[in-house]
Amino acid sequence: MAEPTDLTPADTDATARSRSLADLPRWELFLALSMVTIGLIARLWPRGPLWLDEALSVNIARVPFDELGAALKQDGHPPLYYALLHLWTDLAGTSTAAVRALSVFLSFAAFPLVWIVARRAGGTRVALWSVAVWAVLPYGVRYSTETRMYVLMMVLVLAGWWFLERLWTEPRWPDAVALALIASALLWTHYWSMWLLAAVGLATLLRWWLNRAEARALPELLFTGGALGIAGVSFLPWVPTLLFQSQRTGTPWGGVERPTTAVVITIIEFAGRASAEPQLMTYALVLLVVVALVGHTRNGDKWALMLAGPVRHGALWALGLAAATLLIGSTAAMVGGATFVSRYAAVIYPIAVVLIGWGLASCPPRLRGALAAVVFAGSLVGVALEISMPRSISGVAADVIEAEAPDALVVTCPDQLSVALSRELDDGQQVVSFPDPGSDPRFIDWVDYEARVDDADPTAVAAEVWRLADGRPVVLGSADTYATHVTACPAFLRALSNGHEQRDLLVSTGKDAFEHMSLVLLVP
Repeated sequence: MAEPTDLTPADTDATARSRSLADLPRWELFLALSMVTIGLIARLWPRGPLWLDEALSVNIARVPFDELGAALKQDGHPPLYYALLHLWTDLAGTSTAAVRALSVFLSFAAFPLVWIVARRAGGTRVALWSVAVWAVLPYGVRYSTETRMYVLMMVLVLAGWWFLERLWTEPRWPDAVALALIASALLWTHYWSMWLLAAVGLATLLRWWLNRAEARALPELLFTGGALGIAGVSFLPWVPTLLFQSQRTGTPWGGVERPTTAVVITIIEFAGRASAEPQLMTYALVLLVVVALVGHTRNGDKWALMLAGPVRHGALWALGLAAATLLIGSTAAMVGGATFVSRYAAVIYPIAVVLIGWGLASCPPRLRGALAAVVFAGSLVGVALEISMPRSISGVAADVIEAEAPDALVVTCPDQLSVALSRELDDGQQVVSFPDPGSDPRFIDWVDYEARVDDADPTAVAAEVWRLADGRPVVLGSADTYATHVTACPAFLRALSNGHEQRDLLVSTGKDAFEHMSLVLLVP
C-alpha cells in the first residue's frame, strides 16, 4: 500500500483552493513577500541607455501608422507591439524611462494574472510562490524593464492559459471567443507564438483522443480548435510580409542552434546571466519542476520528499506545452537556418514560473524554505548582475564624443551600433555607418543584410565617409563581436585610417556593457 501523502492530484485542488493566505505560516508569507518586494524594486531601478533592439523598437514605433508595415517589413517582426508603443509614446514621450515604463506596467499587470492562473492550477500556496518567482527570477526582471514585446507576450500567454484551462474543464463559447482574441494578439506580437499555438493544437488533439469516451471531449476539441483556427485566419493579412521576412531578413546576426542547445540556453537564461551563482540555481529550478510533477510529502514530515507518482496532470500538461513549444520552434529555426536566442522563450516563461512555484508549494515545509531561499539568493545575484551591467555603452560613448570631438563626423561599424548611439548624441551630430553611409542611422535594413555587408567595398565606403566629413575629423565606433562584420570592420578601419593620424578615445572590452564599442578619432 502506498504511503499516505499530504498532496495528491486527487485532493490538491479541492483542499488547496479553499485555503486562504491567513492559513499559511508567517515565515512563508514573509519570505514570499520579501521576494515580491525585491522584484518590484528591481523593476523600478534606473537602467542605462537603450541598446540596439530597444532604440530600434522606439524608432520604428514612432513612424506614422501608415508606414509601420513597411518599416517592419525590413525589420522582421509583426506590428502589434509597435502600434501599442506608438500610442504609449504619444502619451508618455520617448525618454528612456518613458519607453521602458510600458514594459514595467505590463509586468505589474502580470502579477494578478500569475496569481489567478496558478491558484486555479494548484491552489493558494501555488499562487503565492508563483507570484514570488515571477517577481524575482532574473529573466522576468530583465524583460519587464526592456522596451521590447516580450513581457507583452508573457501577459497574453497568462491570459490565454486561463481561458484554455476553462475550455479544457468546461467548454463554453465565451471562453473560446476570448482565447481566439488572445491567440490572435499573440500572433500579431511575435512569431514564436505560432509554435506555442501549434503545441496547444497538438495537445488538444491528444486530449480528445485520450478522453474521447467523455461527453465533453468533442466540445473541448471544437471550441479550442475553433479558437485557434479563428486566430490563424485573423493573421492571414500579415502572412505575405511574414514570408518576405523569412526569405529576405531572417536572423543574420546569429548562428543556427540545435534544439538541445536551445533547451540549455533557455534554462540558464531563465536563471540570469551566464555566471556561477545563477547557473547553480538552475539545478534547483529543474528540481522544482520535477517536484511540481511528482513531488509529494509524508504526513507530518517537514523534510522528506518523495519523487514518485501519482503525477499531477495539470503540471504535466503545462510542462508538455512548454517543452513542445521550445522543441517545435527551435527545430523549425534550425531547419530554416535561423538562430535561437533566449528571449524567444518568453512565450513559455510564464509556464515555467508557475511550474517552479508549484514545485515550491509541493515541497515539505523546511525543504520548501531552503529551496525558496536558494531561488531568492540566486535571483538576487542574477538581478544585481543585470542591474549593474549597462545594456549599452552608447551613453558613455556619446559623452566622450561630445567632449573630445564635438564637430566630428561619427561613423559606426557595424551599422547596428549607430541606432543606440545616435539616440544619445546631440541632434546636430552627424552619424553615418558601414556599409551604407547614406542610410538613416536610426534604422537597420535587415533585407539581404549579410550579402550587402559582404558586397560592400571598405575602401569605397571610407572614401565616401571622408567626403561627407568635408574636412572635419572622423570618429569611428566599432566592435569586433558581430559575426557579419568579423572581417569587414577591420578592413574598413584600415581603409578609413590610411594616411590619417588616429587616437583611441574609448576602449571597450565587452565587460563594461552588454552592447559595447570602442572609439577611434581620425584626423583629416
